[in-house]
Amino acid sequence: MYKVNFLNSRERKEIYKQLKEQFGVVEELPFAIFENNQGKLFLMSSKYGDIETKNININNMGLYFAQREREGLRLSLEGTQLIQATKNILELNKEQADLWMKGDDIPFEGHAGFVIVKLNNDILGCGMLKNNAIRNMVPKSRRLNSVTETSEE
Repeated sequence: MYKVNFLNSRERKEIYKQLKEQFGVVEELPFAIFENNQGKLFLMSSKYGDIETKNININNMGLYFAQREREGLRLSLEGTQLIQATKNILELNKEQADLWMKGDDIPFEGHAGFVIVKLNNDILGCGMLKNNAIRNMVPKSRRLNSVTETSEE
């Protein structure tokens, strides 16, 4: 059975504390946060309680934001793009970004932990930096089969 738990203010503060420690996030997001029974965190408008849902068929609730892991918060692709991260951001070059978008792990030296990867101003997702490689965490369904050159290059 699918159960959700809306986080109270103390639990939300814990999430924001983790976001600040991991990614340098200073602003709280203006959303309610709930967690499912698998440790996945979702964001939802705090006005959801004002909507009469009795006669509405609901497919999904909220936006998948992050997963609680032993090593910290593993952000979803949307989660990496929503927060205003200021640390643990790794800039990839074009070749590395192409490999990342296809789902490959990227050789990279640095401190272990979850990181946000980007190319120029484009945030590409969240990965785990460990053993001199960034482990790709992008779901297979969201990876590209091939990467082509654009006319801008």
